Amino acid sequence: MIRYASVNGEIRAPETRLKGLCPGCGNLVTSKCGTIKIHHWAHLRNMDCDPWWEPMTQWHLDWQDYFPKEWREKVFRDEVTGEFHRADIQTPTGITIEFQHSPLSVNELLGRNNFYKKLIWVVNAQNFKNNIRLTTAIPDPRSPIMNPFNFSVSPEGLASFPQYFVKDDLQHGPAVYRKGLSDEQLQAIADCHKSTPETYWLFNWSYKHRAWLNSKAPIFLDFGEDTLYWIRKREQVGTPLTYLQCIEKDDFIKKYAVNEVPGHVNRD
Repeated sequence: MIRYASVNGEIRAPETRLKGLCPGCGNLVTSKCGTIKIHHWAHLRNMDCDPWWEPMTQWHLDWQDYFPKEWREKVFRDEVTGEFHRADIQTPTGITIEFQHSPLSVNELLGRNNFYKKLIWVVNAQNFKNNIRLTTAIPDPRSPIMNPFNFSVSPEGLASFPQYFVKDDLQHGPAVYRKGLSDEQLQAIADCHKSTPETYWLFNWSYKHRAWLNSKAPIFLDFGEDTLYWIRKREQVGTPLTYLQCIEKDDFIKKYAVNEVPGHVNRD
């Protein structure tokens, strides 16, 4: 199921009774323009040449439409193996963006992360949004102010202000170092938190999708809202911290759709 095909050398969207060639395998495809499914091109044998294909949804189309047409459904080939796949979006600076509606196994995700060199995932999380609960807003874990501290997470999955503790002497536990922090340190942490209120969150995830949590490529969860949730990790002594960073959808689009256009400067 593809969105664009080559018709007399021109990349075209499907139209009724139109035939074209698949940009990937070069075989004949026919337009499907019914009233039930999304309009698309289909291989004549109903077998997509890209084994990574998934059914096209309106969610896919809406996301692709934020980007220029010439960036959509770009075909990538491995020059050694001949393997090829269609990327949802490929920016002029070489960033691949995949919009994923269906669940993936860890191995499937690893294969795609390895194939595309600079990959970003946007995941349709609307079907499992109720399984994710934001618990506690925290200071920016990547701020230099927080470098001397670990984020200690309680058994309930919560972290609160007194649970930050110094890396150098973990055996005494967070209670000792809550009392040992100077007023200046406490104020610095408080100021760090105030500078980005409700931007960084600890969370609980019931029936978690381990592939998304273990991806080395960035994962942005789309709950169908104006905010995306970026799954992030912080390496620290003991257990790494996994948290969510809120990103405005408009800012994501501006960064990867507008600032990637030649002539614009991405200053982030």
